[in-house]
Amino acid sequence: MGAVVSGDERYDVAVVGAGGAGLAAAVSARENGASVILVDAAEQVGGSTALSGGAFLAAGTMTQRAAGFPGDSAQEFYDFFMAVNRWNVEPAIVRRYCDSGADAVRWLVSHGVEFSPDELARGELERVPRLHRAGGGGAGITTALKRSCARLGVDTALGTRVDALITQSGTVTGIRAGDQQLDAAAVVIASGGFANNRALVEEHIPFARPYLSQLRSPAALTNLGDGLTMAVRIGAATAGYNRAQVLLSSGIVDDVEPRLPGWLICVDSSGRRFVDEAVPYHVINPLTRDHGGTCWAIFDDAARRAARGSGSPFGSGMWTHDILSKAAEAGQIACGPDLESLAARLSLPAAVLRTTVERYNRDCERGVDSLFFKDASTMVTCRTPPFYGVALQPTMMPVTGYGLRIDADARVLREADDRPIPGLYAAGEVVGNVVGPSIFSGGAMVAGAVIFGRRAGEMAAGQRA
Repeated sequence: MGAVVSGDERYDVAVVGAGGAGLAAAVSARENGASVILVDAAEQVGGSTALSGGAFLAAGTMTQRAAGFPGDSAQEFYDFFMAVNRWNVEPAIVRRYCDSGADAVRWLVSHGVEFSPDELARGELERVPRLHRAGGGGAGITTALKRSCARLGVDTALGTRVDALITQSGTVTGIRAGDQQLDAAAVVIASGGFANNRALVEEHIPFARPYLSQLRSPAALTNLGDGLTMAVRIGAATAGYNRAQVLLSSGIVDDVEPRLPGWLICVDSSGRRFVDEAVPYHVINPLTRDHGGTCWAIFDDAARRAARGSGSPFGSGMWTHDILSKAAEAGQIACGPDLESLAARLSLPAAVLRTTVERYNRDCERGVDSLFFKDASTMVTCRTPPFYGVALQPTMMPVTGYGLRIDADARVLREADDRPIPGLYAAGEVVGNVVGPSIFSGGAMVAGAVIFGRRAGEMAAGQRA
């Protein structure tokens, strides 16, 4: 089965997927005495976690204490988590998530991951900072766990796409990849999401259907939903229908842009502002969908010439002088000598757009955003012709939210009777009932992957004979 480093014919635990969740499961299972094989369709480990910023959301941690925030607790985090999601989540899952975070941070540190107190940040909404940024980003987490896998003797089979679960009398007893079969006392599915499978996106995330032809994802190219479909095939329950994390994008560049630069003026189809343009993605993206699915970023030539990027850690986006100039010359950005001409190009009501821009300019001069109270230091006037408009739509999908339903012990539940499927566990993006409808902060997915991956490995190790 692929490039097995060393291989018994039967393992205690087979882990499908070698991203953050799969690596955590493999290390945890091995620490609990199981023989483990880690299987991934890619030629290297890391998955989407390695491509992420590596933020880890947790409360009551040693890193918080070192940074001068000793008063946070799992209980406060739980209350916040439930409130942000308006209780549209499973309390038992959230309780496990919140209660396990601090220990998971300690566990990662014990395996060589670095979390500097100086890098601790707020996830936009929390009373205290809970975002723990790993040294080296997501790759810092996966590299450390990869080393631990090697040290602990986890076998690996890379370049091997698992396409089926083997069952006997309703119990999962192994995996199949093509004509190869491997027996295992337990299987952990950690194969990631399906953002790169447009058919599954269309089926399970209907709000994205209008944008399918433009949809892009920074997720690992191997994230095609294999683990989800093979588990559903044997009767697994699912959760998280029509949930996904999306970011606004022009389609001109591929950079992930969690925030827009504050000097833009964003309007909806009415020509009016509808949001503080500098708010995080979990605010502006659903608002854009509620306002028709498209917003237009308006700016003038002075802003174009001064553009230096959005400040995103993932890249400068399209908001640089060079990229904006090239896009305008190529006709990818609407341009007009005055606001009325630009409005006509964008099919926006000209009089309303002019009123919007004039009010914004007055606010810039006063130093106060009278409508949305955006940080005035980011605001610049829009007066110098020509004027530009960029259409932004929710077409960048880093994370899919639909997936398998698990219990607090990472056991995959059966659709028919809501009982655990014997021998089957899951963690990471393949799971649909961990973070809830509001993926409210960067680091929520990485933390969930490691926390439930670790739990899945521990539980799966207990299945061995």
